[in-house]
Amino acid sequence: MKGFYRILILATVLSSNYAFASDQPSTSNFNLSGNVSLASEYRWRGQTQTKNDATFQGNFLLNHSSGFYLASFASNVDFGDEAHLELDPSFGYATPIILGKFQPTIDLGILRYNYVGKSNLNYNEYYLKMIINNALSDSDSFSPSISYTPQYGGKATRQSIGEDVKNWYFNLLYTTPIAHTHFGAIASLGYSKASQAMYGGNAEDHFIDWKIAANYNYKPMNLNAELAAIGTNLDTHGFTDTSKKGVKTAAVFTLSKSF
Repeated sequence: MKGFYRILILATVLSSNYAFASDQPSTSNFNLSGNVSLASEYRWRGQTQTKNDATFQGNFLLNHSSGFYLASFASNVDFGDEAHLELDPSFGYATPIILGKFQPTIDLGILRYNYVGKSNLNYNEYYLKMIINNALSDSDSFSPSISYTPQYGGKATRQSIGEDVKNWYFNLLYTTPIAHTHFGAIASLGYSKASQAMYGGNAEDHFIDWKIAANYNYKPMNLNAELAAIGTNLDTHGFTDTSKKGVKTAAVFTLSKSF
């Protein structure tokens, strides 16, 4: 299941590229961009998707000057079953609006979680994001978002629980540069709310995840290095040591190259 911090990084790419396409003269209405990254672990909403092992990922975005875009995310995964590759396409629309002194970008779309070799895990998620640039200081960004799926975890969850599970996800993301340097800071707080108690050892219908990170951007090579603390408050009663490690706060290092 796609690491939400990766989704939000892609959302930032969407907003910045939309602005780029709008502000710069171009002979084409389309713009292709993306990034590839190597990370010490793949975390999705605070939870490991690779059994705490390393991951290689890619984000690709084709956006049109009208605001419509197509995107794709790819990553290796390890759930202990047949799924080893995640390929997530998404389709959406992003447009700036005027709210007083703010001019945020509204981004809404649909994301398909797709696991090669394990199709009963596949499902759709619908999202709405607001991206506010220069919210508190120059060049920062504040992005509240809401995601919803009527079939969390796909057919596999329905077969396990006996019915489809609806799930809401709320997230607040803030990114800011640090003074006049190439360093930056990221803070993210997420809240998951399901229609059934299914999270953690002593099952509950909700949990919280977080991320606090610092990064460094080397512009001549479009490289970005990030060190993050990512975790959840999931109850780990009855979990193995490996499973506990996969949801507790951990350091994750990521090196990305944009193009």
